[in-house]
Formats: sequence, structure tokens, C-alpha cells
Amino acid sequence: MTVTDRLRDKLPLLLIWLAVCAVLIFVSFDQIASGIGWGPDDQLRQVQLRDWLAGQSWFDTTQYRLALPDSQPMHWPRLVELPLALVILILSPVMGPASAELAAMVIVPLVALGIAMWLVAKIAEQLFDRQIALLSAALTATAVAVVAQLRPMRIDHHGWQTVLALMVLWTMFWPDKRKAGQVMGLSLALWLSISLEGLPLSVAFIALLAFRWIVSLDEGVRLFWTLTGFLAGTFILYFANHGQFEILANYCDAISPAHLMACAAGAIIILPAIKFAPASWIVRLIALGVAGIAALGTLYASAPQCVGSAFGQLDPLVRDYWLINVREGMPIWTQPWKEIITLFGGSIIVGLGSLAFIYGRRLNVVDREKLFLLTYALLWAFVVSLLVQRAAAVVAAYALPLVGWAVHNAFLRARSITRPITRIFATVAVVFLILPGPLVLGMINAVGGNNAQIDENETGSPDDGPTCDSSESLAALNALPQSNIVAPFDLGPEILVQTPHSVLATSHHRNDAAMADQIQIFISAPETAHDILVARGISYILACPDEAELKTYAKGHPNGLWAKLGKNEKPEWLQPVKLSGSSLWLWRVLPK
Repeated sequence: MTVTDRLRDKLPLLLIWLAVCAVLIFVSFDQIASGIGWGPDDQLRQVQLRDWLAGQSWFDTTQYRLALPDSQPMHWPRLVELPLALVILILSPVMGPASAELAAMVIVPLVALGIAMWLVAKIAEQLFDRQIALLSAALTATAVAVVAQLRPMRIDHHGWQTVLALMVLWTMFWPDKRKAGQVMGLSLALWLSISLEGLPLSVAFIALLAFRWIVSLDEGVRLFWTLTGFLAGTFILYFANHGQFEILANYCDAISPAHLMACAAGAIIILPAIKFAPASWIVRLIALGVAGIAALGTLYASAPQCVGSAFGQLDPLVRDYWLINVREGMPIWTQPWKEIITLFGGSIIVGLGSLAFIYGRRLNVVDREKLFLLTYALLWAFVVSLLVQRAAAVVAAYALPLVGWAVHNAFLRARSITRPITRIFATVAVVFLILPGPLVLGMINAVGGNNAQIDENETGSPDDGPTCDSSESLAALNALPQSNIVAPFDLGPEILVQTPHSVLATSHHRNDAAMADQIQIFISAPETAHDILVARGISYILACPDEAELKTYAKGHPNGLWAKLGKNEKPEWLQPVKLSGSSLWLWRVLPK
């Protein structure tokens, strides 16, 4: 194939991606205009990126305007900041640092989306023809859970995790087992180095390779190079992120020395066993079991707190008031039903339905071995997404090739109907196959009335001024002298992005001592709260009266500080401060 042919082959996907980018930029315009990320994680990542570009060490991820004076390091490595920094450094001489940062926050997520669409097409090509593969890639734009993580201004790590999950699945189809194993191992290493959230699916892929090795020695090549690539990649990325090996610096929420030693302990046993290829499957099974025991034993010996949950050491107060209210980390059955329909009532439900249809009808439309690989990955990802809501993006991405197949065949079936009226209705019905959940939800809202309007009237008219968490409201804080502020967890990162102020805590768990103090301030009796505020050097209390976090405090502690402030019963040591052009409530903390 010539270079021209290759470009012509890639042109349709490129045009589809550009069209999707244009739509996403249009619908995200308000967020782009604000100059800040969508949520607390994007916003704090934005602050971390700025600090690094301003001279903070690559190896130092401490947020120094958080929880003064004993600020804690963030649990994010800087890996996903590299493409953002590259775009900023290239564009800054042309358009200035501020505009370059904004451009990077638009460009990088959309490039990641383009890679994801390309990988969806590559996976779909393993099972279906080129036409269905392109359709599957185009339908990425309809997968709500995927687009939520790969849209302009979404710069946190979740989008790149989705890309790497697709990369890992694609390598499972490669016939060159050595090359596939190497790329898969490196992809897994990068995935887990970005975030340990990918651990359940990584284990699932390794488990499949290990099972196949036990059953058939031929699969040992892929498993050997996957484990070798993973081990080498994990060690290299650890030193690239940290610069040194601190044997006692073990965190349960990120790759740490304890995890590295556990991987090495298992590898010392399993890699020679794979290389020497014992003929007996029982011997192979025993070797695998011994390697697993060695890995888990090493992890338990070096960091026993990490054998269970990554949040096992969290302050009980933070767990009870914050962690259980972080919806994206909770099981799907704890979510509002409309959110369940929005996330799962699209590519996920259609993909699973298509899978059931293919197996139920015993259709010979695809290679059964390749279909098994997609089925295995999809079902594992689906189980994980039921337990952790934010994992829905991966299962939604895995389902897209099946959605493409279903939509393509449904459209052909509809167009083949001879009666015009029936053909028209059947063709329109294909749209429901693309987005059944959101369309059903839209009809429910249309019949039941606009709930958003009701909520808006209850909390105040837009004419009353900008909303509490708007950039306009928070920008009013710039009129204050640089200060240390207590604010609800999700407002903290926005304050750090838009102002020079410091905050006591944000919704990021490594700083749980400061998070516990912040909760105590809002739920304790006023005098106790005053003691904590003075001890922490807090100058102001900032609040948005409709914040769900604050309502939780008031409901559980009617005699606490926030419950009284919410009823305009302020203690004498708080002085109200009027913020011009802002709907935020602000009080100055007077000394004891």
C-alpha cells in the first residue's frame, strides 16, 4: 500500500474526528470560556500543571497552597501533564501563557479522543468489516461515559485510562505474540502508573493469559513478554516519577516500593517457569500459585495496610462525611436513577444486548475466538463499572464495536422494508438504538416537566447574580488580601485556580488530616470550631448556602457552626464580608 493509499484509508476517520471535535467544542463553549476544568480533579490538575511550569520540581507533586503549613503531596504523577505542558510551551511564544494553557486544555483531551476512536476502529476491524469499524468509531461521540472523560477542558487522568484500556484490548488480537506481549505489558505499566484504578481490569487480562498458558504452552510467549514488559515498564516509570527508591514511602493509592517488590517477587518465580515450559499443566498451575503467594506475601510484609482498600487508613470522619458521598467511586445501585440511565442506557446496554443476540442466535458473523476476547473484556469491565461508577467509560468504549454492528445491521434491515411508512418508522427507530437511555430520559423529562426550572426557582433567579461556583463569583475573592480560606471541598480547587489564596482542604484524600479538621469546623460547636480555625491560621470562611456538603453537616449537627450560620446565627468572632458581584457568603475570622 502506497503512502497515498494509506492517507486515503485514514481520511474518513480523520474527518469523523474533526466533526466530533467541532461539536464538542461548541457544546463545551461555556466551560472553555471560563478557563477552568470541569470538576475538582481537572482544576487541581490545572494548578499542579501551573506549579510545575512555574519551576516546581517534576518529582515534587506537593500542593503548597493546601493545608498550610503541612501541605501533603498529591497522589497523581505528572505523566498526563506532559502533553499539556508540551502544547503550552509550543504555543506560549505565539499566543501568551494564558491562551496557550486554554488551548492545551482543549487540544489534548480531543487528541486523546481521536486516539480512542482510532483504537475502537482497530478493535472493530478484528471482528467486522471496515464500514462497521468506521461507524463504531463515529459512535464514540454518542457514548456518554466516554465523551464525559474525553471532552475539552477535561484534563484529569480518566480519559487516558480509557485510551490505555482500549490499547490493551487491541493487543490481545495481535498475531505476533512477542510484540503483542511487550506492548500490552508497557501499556499496563503506564495505565497503573497513571492510576491504580486500572488494577481490576489489569488483573483480569493477566488472569486470562495465565489461564491460557496453563492450558496451552503456546500462550506462554504472550504471557512472558507481557509480564516482562509490565515489570520493566513499572520500574522505569516509578523512577521517572519519583527519581529514587524510598523503601518506606509506601502509599496504597499509587505504585509504591511495596508494589514493585511484590511484582519482582512474583516475577522471580513465574518468568523462569514460563521460559522453561514445564510439560505438566499441574506444574504450571503450582508455579503460578507459588508466584501469586510470593507477590501477595511480599506486599503484606512490606505494606500490610495496602492489602485491603486504598482508603483503609482514611480518617473515619472523612470516610463518613466525604468518601461515601463521592458518587463516582460508589456502586451503580447507589446512583440516582437518571444518572444510571444516562451512563448505561447507551453503548453499554446496546453492546451487551448485541452480544446476547449474537450468542443467543448462534450467529456466525464473526471469528468466535476474537468474539470471546471482546466478550471477556466487556463483561469484566461491566462488572467493575457496577462496583465503581467512574469505570463506566471503559465498558462503554469496549461496547462500541458491537454497537456499530447492531446499528449497521438494523439500518440495513430497516431500509429493506418495502412499505414506505413502516420503512420510515423503522429507520427512525435506529436512532433509539444509538442513544436509548438519553432519549428515554428526555421523553420522561418532557412529560414530567423541566425539573431544572423548579430547582432554579427554589434557589434563586439568575437575575439575582452569578451562581456561587461560577468563575465570576469566585473571581471576586481576588479583591481580598492573600489569605488562608476554609471553603466546601469542591470549591477549593476553583479557588486555587482563580485566586492567589490558599485553602484548608479539597476533595483529595491524601490530605485527610486537613479534611477531618475542615469537617470538624463545620459540625462542631462555634467555640470548638474557632479553636481549630485559629490553630490552622484560617482568615476567612467561604460558603455557598446551597452546597450539598454543607446541608449534610447541618442535618447531622443542628448545633454545629454551619447549622447556625445557615440560620444567620453567627458567633461574635465572625465578621460578614460583602463580595461585590458574588453570591458567595464570606466571614472574616477574628482572633481569639
